[in-house]
Amino acid sequence: MQTQSTRQKTGAVCFALGGILYLLAEKISSTGWRDPSYSYLHNYISDLGITSCGMTPDGRDICSPLHNVMNAGFAAEGILFFIACWLLRPLFSCPGRNVFLLSGLLHAIGGVLIALFHSGGSTGGVTVHQAGAVLAIAGGNVCLLSAGWMKRRRTGWRAFSLFSLALGCTGLVSMVTISSGILPTGLVERMSVYPITFWQILTGFWILTSRKQSA
Repeated sequence: MQTQSTRQKTGAVCFALGGILYLLAEKISSTGWRDPSYSYLHNYISDLGITSCGMTPDGRDICSPLHNVMNAGFAAEGILFFIACWLLRPLFSCPGRNVFLLSGLLHAIGGVLIALFHSGGSTGGVTVHQAGAVLAIAGGNVCLLSAGWMKRRRTGWRAFSLFSLALGCTGLVSMVTISSGILPTGLVERMSVYPITFWQILTGFWILTSRKQSA
C-alpha cells in the first residue's frame, strides 16, 4: 500500500513538474529574443527551439539564442508526462487505460522529436518536427479525453472528468484550426497546447491534495 501511495505521489509530481518546467522554459527562452522580439500571439512555440538565426523559407525572421532551454523543456515535459501516466495507471484502471497510456507515450515521443528536430519553415512535405508536433499535441489531448472518459461515472471524479473532457476537446479543435488563419498563429497553437500543460499541472496538484486529505 505504501509503495502504491509513493508511486501515486511521484506520478502527480511528475505531471505538475513537467508542465511547470515547460512554461518556465518557454518564458525564459522568449526573453533571449531581441530583434525582432518574440510574440506569444504570432510566433510558433517551436520558433523558440530553432538553433540558427535568419529568415525561414516561409518568410519568418527567427533568432532564439536560448534555444537549448526550450528544447530541454520540450523533452523534459514529454518524458515526465509519460512517467506520470505510467505511475498513475492504477488510478486509471478503468476500461480505456490502454488509450491513456498509449496517447501519453505518443505525447512523450512527440516532445522528444520536437526537441531533436527543429522547425525550419519547410514548404514541402511533412518534416520530422511537424510529425512530432502532431504526436505531442494530438497524443496529449487524447490522453486528457481518455482520463476524463474513464472517470465520468466515478464518485468524486465528476469535476475532474468534465474538466479533462473540456480541455481535451478544446485542444483538439484548436489543433485542426492552426493553419486556418482564423486567429493569430501563436494564439491558436497555444490553445491546442496549453490545455495539456494546465491539465497536467492542475491534475498533479489535485491528486497530491486528494491523497493528503484521504490520508
